[in-house]
Amino acid sequence: MGSRSLALSRRVLIVAFLVVGLAGETCNAKDESTKCTSSCGNIHNISYPFRLKHDPKHCGNVKYTLSCENDIPLVDVPSSGRYYVQAINYHNQTIRLVDPGLQNNNCSSMPRNFLPGLRFPYYIDNTRGSPLSTPIFYIMCSNPVNSSLYVETAPCLNTSATSLVQQKTYSYVKVGAMAVGDLNRGCSVESASVLLNYSKDYTPSYKSIHSALMYGFELKVDWPYEKCQGQWTSNSKCFPHTIPGT
Repeated sequence: MGSRSLALSRRVLIVAFLVVGLAGETCNAKDESTKCTSSCGNIHNISYPFRLKHDPKHCGNVKYTLSCENDIPLVDVPSSGRYYVQAINYHNQTIRLVDPGLQNNNCSSMPRNFLPGLRFPYYIDNTRGSPLSTPIFYIMCSNPVNSSLYVETAPCLNTSATSLVQQKTYSYVKVGAMAVGDLNRGCSVESASVLLNYSKDYTPSYKSIHSALMYGFELKVDWPYEKCQGQWTSNSKCFPHTIPGT
């Protein structure tokens, strides 16, 4: 009887040891993912949940992978495209991006991508539902438009007719949300983007708008909660659901 009780006690101790050991091993793997720090170009603190494409597998979260090409950090935003990464704010959980179609000191360059409807893990609105950045619409008109809502893009964007039969067009941008009545007759929206630094307190030129586009725009990052993902927790400790071999 005593030997059976002793054997049972030993089995209980072994099971308890396996629970603690395996839980600690899994949680340590998660802890390791938060300790990695990488750099690329002007971004020197790439850390959890972000990671670079060629970082060790245990670093960061694969859904927040950045690329580093020619010492330039880039991110692929789902349903939109690839952008240059200008800054990551780990406190506010935001990321500042610039469209790769834009060129510094070249106001004839235009955004290449469009932000239709973003999805995980990047969003245009903050946690309170307010937009972090301001939309900008590129508008083409068949006739000149005299409106305080429109900013003429000439001479940056050349819209001259290239032949005698081609009708001359007029190019504008509108900064801010587009209401139904904001689009004049004979005008159409050709493209759209977003910018961060914009003030309605002055009458902007397209060059100043282009400079604001070059500074970039912010997106909210849906930060992951993975402390013990796939496991159950007790007193801030991680435990596997099952123990192999028991």
